[in-house]
Amino acid sequence: MIFMRHGMKPINFDKVIVEWMDINSCDDAWNSEDHFKDLMPASCTTIGYLYEDTPHFVKTFATFSFNADDTIDFGDCVVIPKGCVVSIKKLEN
Repeated sequence: MIFMRHGMKPINFDKVIVEWMDINSCDDAWNSEDHFKDLMPASCTTIGYLYEDTPHFVKTFATFSFNADDTIDFGDCVVIPKGCVVSIKKLEN
């Protein structure tokens, strides 16, 4: 877990690297069969803090900010369908 402090309120999230597959498409309206045969899903990597891990999806964020009222805003949020996830690894602090 990553422990960060803002005033006296600690927050903690696991820092993770998520490997996942994404949709890929051809850039042209018309493509040769050879080009289409070579088309593969995109291999993606997300590094961030694990916000939620459910049987259906994974939520991560890379940045956060505390507001004056101690609520938190998240930035660089990503939701990945679990069927697209290849692996999730915890990173050391």
